[in-house]
Amino acid sequence: MKRGGIARLATACVAMAGLAAGVTAYVITRPDGNSDTDKKAKEVADRIGYPVGENANSYARSALEGNTDQKYFAIVEITDSPTTDAAKARASLVFRIYDPGTSESSPTFRLWEKDPVTACYRADFNYYGVMDDGPERVRCPEDARPITPPPVQRTGVPENYLEAFKTILAELPPTPTADEVDGALRAKLPPVPVDETTGLPWIKPGLHAVVRDGDIGVVAKGGGDCLAGVRLANGTVAAWHPRRVHVQPGELGCSGESALSLYKSPPK
Repeated sequence: MKRGGIARLATACVAMAGLAAGVTAYVITRPDGNSDTDKKAKEVADRIGYPVGENANSYARSALEGNTDQKYFAIVEITDSPTTDAAKARASLVFRIYDPGTSESSPTFRLWEKDPVTACYRADFNYYGVMDDGPERVRCPEDARPITPPPVQRTGVPENYLEAFKTILAELPPTPTADEVDGALRAKLPPVPVDETTGLPWIKPGLHAVVRDGDIGVVAKGGGDCLAGVRLANGTVAAWHPRRVHVQPGELGCSGESALSLYKSPPK
């Protein structure tokens, strides 16, 4: 072989050796995982991507639904990234998946051996769901421990608010201002209950009051529920839960004005 041919052959061999080394390095350094952990990670990320979570903790709570054993599935990082851009990441999770392989199966029924593996995945979520076609395999954070996101506070209007509305409205002075009505509600409504499941108090309902020509309209709203109350100039006092179809967005809404409208001219 001519000297030039030998040189080209040597160069090609060096290049191939470098390529092989690069492939080997990629295989060696790629984060742990297998096809089963990849599938599990994608299923979880796709499931929790929509509807849109309020924050990263809400995505984490959704991910843990049905995954109660932290040995096999755990959240190890929760990151909020507040943004108004629907295309940008608003929350990120790193979760850990343990695949026991055949280590937990009976030796009698093993047809092949499969090593156990612990894999970690990062999933970013924007308004449209999980980003980049699913979670990315990453190295597990050192000394990572399972994180349990805080429970959600219950929302709604407590049942005892209805009778309290009637009592408070009846005790108001003859011609109160809207601020005086609002102050009376905040001072005299009973405290919100404590959720027995989470041990957390309910989120206080939002209040709104209006005074119009001697008529008073008040509401308490929370968690999609609306409680309305009125005291008319003639002394009539009433409190009730309007139908949701009447107070939903785009309809009358849940406000002091709507309470008066619904009582005086109820939709048919």
